[in-house]
Formats: sequence, C-alpha cells, structure tokens
Amino acid sequence: MKTMIYKFRTFHLVILAGLVLTTSCNKDLEQLAPIAKPVYPTGNGIAATLAANANYSNYAALIARAGMTALLNDSTKSYTVFATDNNGMNLFATAASGGLVPYPAPVATVLGFINASLPVASAAGIVQYNTVGTKFPAATIGTAFPNYPLTTQIILDPTQPFVRMPIFPVRGTNSYVNNLPLIATDMAAANGIIHTAYSVAAPPSATLKTMIAGEASLSYFRAAVARADSGAVGLSKFDSLMNYGVTNMTILAPNDAAFQTLIFGLVYSQVLAATGSTAIATAQANAAVALGPSFFSTPAFYGAVPAATVKGIVAYHLFASLTTSTTTPYQPNIRVFSNNISANPGFFIKTLVNGSIAAHPGVMAQATYTGPAVTALKFSSYGTFPPGGAPFSYTANALTMDKHAVNGVYHIIDKVLLPQ
Repeated sequence: MKTMIYKFRTFHLVILAGLVLTTSCNKDLEQLAPIAKPVYPTGNGIAATLAANANYSNYAALIARAGMTALLNDSTKSYTVFATDNNGMNLFATAASGGLVPYPAPVATVLGFINASLPVASAAGIVQYNTVGTKFPAATIGTAFPNYPLTTQIILDPTQPFVRMPIFPVRGTNSYVNNLPLIATDMAAANGIIHTAYSVAAPPSATLKTMIAGEASLSYFRAAVARADSGAVGLSKFDSLMNYGVTNMTILAPNDAAFQTLIFGLVYSQVLAATGSTAIATAQANAAVALGPSFFSTPAFYGAVPAATVKGIVAYHLFASLTTSTTTPYQPNIRVFSNNISANPGFFIKTLVNGSIAAHPGVMAQATYTGPAVTALKFSSYGTFPPGGAPFSYTANALTMDKHAVNGVYHIIDKVLLPQ
C-alpha cells in the first residue's frame, strides 16, 4: 500500500514538473527592436554631379564611355573618385592620341576623341582605377611616407575578387594621387566624394619585369639581376619579385652607361693592384666592358665582381621597409613616387640590404620641386667609387622618374649605387 502511495505521489510530481516546464516554455519571447530600414541619400550621384558641371563634361563622357554612369549614380553605395577637369582631359587626350588631339583643343574635340577613338576597355580601366569603393574626404587621406594604397575597382585575380589594384593618394602641403598633383578636393555628390587630379591617373598594365625588359638602356641591369639570382628559387629571386603582380616595390635601375663605368673601374683597379701595369689594367678593363651585359656571365671576371657582391648591389637598389616578420624583417613593399621624397637633405630610405645589415642607413634621396612638380631627383649611396670617399658623397641622378608598373615603380639612374 505504501508503495502504491509513493508511486502515486511520484507520478503527480512528474506531472507538476511538466506543467511548470510547459508554462515557462510558453512565456512570451523578448521583443527586439526592428532593424531600421536604411535611408539612402537623394540628389545627384557622382556621375550626374560631374555631368552637371561644365568644367567636367569630358570626364563625365569618359564615365559614360566606360559604361559606369549607373554604377557611379547608385545611391545605395558610396565612392571616392579621382576625376579630372576638362584641361586635364585635354592633356590626357593629347597623349593618348599621340598628338592628334592638340593642346589646347576645344572641349568638343576632346569629347569627339573620347566617344569615337578611345577604346571602351581603356575608358573602363581608367574609371575603375580612379574609383575607390568608399568615401575618403581629403582630411582622411594619409600623410605618412610613402603614399597610402587605396583599393580600386580593378580586380587583379578573377578568383580572388578582393585582390585589387591599388591607387596611391597622399596629403600634404601639396597633395597627390600617384605622382599627379590634386588641384581640388572634396567636391560633394550624394553618394560620394570627388577629388580632381591635374590629369588622368592611368592604370599600369605590366609588371616591373615586363617593363624593365623593354628598356633598351637597362640590359646590364637585367644581366646583373640574373647573376644575383644564381642559386635562388621562388620569391627569393629578384626576377620573381619583379614579376609578382600583387606587391608594391620601388627599384632604382642604373642604366648601361652606369654599369660600364663601374665595370671598367672595378676591373682596372684589381688588375692594376695585381700587375702594377696601367697598360694591362686598361686593356683588361676595356675587354670587360666590350663583353657588354655578358660580363656578368663570364667566369673569367667572376673574381672582379663575385655573385655575392652583385646580389648586394642589386639589393641596395630595391627600397624596403621594416615589417613584423621574424624571418624576413625588411621586405620590398613600398611604392615610392618622386613626390614622396623630401626636398630637404638627409632623407633616408631603407633597402633590402637592411635585411642582412639592420643598422645600414640605406639610400639618401632628395627631390627638387618646381611648384608641386618634381623636376629633379637624386640618390646618394653609403659607398663611393672609387672607394674611400665620404659616405653619401657619391650621387646618382634620375634620368627618368616614376615609371609605373602593376607591382611597383622604378626610376632610371645614371650611376650604380654601392652599399659600402
């Protein structure tokens, strides 16, 4: 009997617990605040804002030619566009047409070139390159050395849509996009910001390796890179780095005359020291220069310029910055345009040599400005030729500045810089 009573009570306790659980489960859910529907701006988008301004009619036509009017008027998105006024578009059309569009030319002439002669793919590439997918008022553009990269609408790898070509604005006493001065900033549109460059910032289309391969005056530099790469593999090779499309590099490329001078001097000094004969030294030095770029692959002269020496010299011509990596602390990851360099003496830039010698002062650089434009650029090395001179008294001048590639920029110089 007691057992039955116990079972009966236990049964009621189970039922009661179930009722409590059911009651608690039926409790009203907490009511969350509804998600607010986004309020999109009204008014003219970027394309319409430019089209409404007579001074930007040709850039508006460029956008239309690119098929990007609707995109740049989309009020649900925001953009920053580095546009160009009609004067800048005239400069662009003159260059792009090979001079067939004169400067100055009537606005209608430039418009005719855009609509009839400029390939649609070219127009699309330019507008995509000059469009950043968020708002960047001038006050938010970086001021630190070098220019800060912003992601454009050009996708570098179709399988990786977030890997995109960067564009490089910088803010200062004079502000730039890449190496072009910004002549106006912060024109407002309903869906973004418009900055005005002096002319069109065109997207690069080839890697450093491809562009340098096409430079007739850089045959010795290419041969020096091949010699320096002896035994290296993958991205430890300079050649591979120069062809790696998703990096940012700066190369100082000495021209052929610069290497000829260095080779003559190195061979002459070593042969003179060994023989004491100026005649023999001169003959050997001339023979070395007569080999041309094949000097670097001729075993008879390996003693004059060992592979390790060549590697050190090439590394000294690639700018680098300190990273958090413990294995390769200095990496060639900065894109230095001429306008990133100070007009004041004592401006130093680190190089790949710092990967082996962290305390090395690097290369000293100095720019000469006429207004916002860089009119001269020079680089001084720690080492001198002949050896023994005061550090940074050996100076190379840039013969060509700001040669812009997909993965970096290079400047052609008239001397070979020496790290020691």
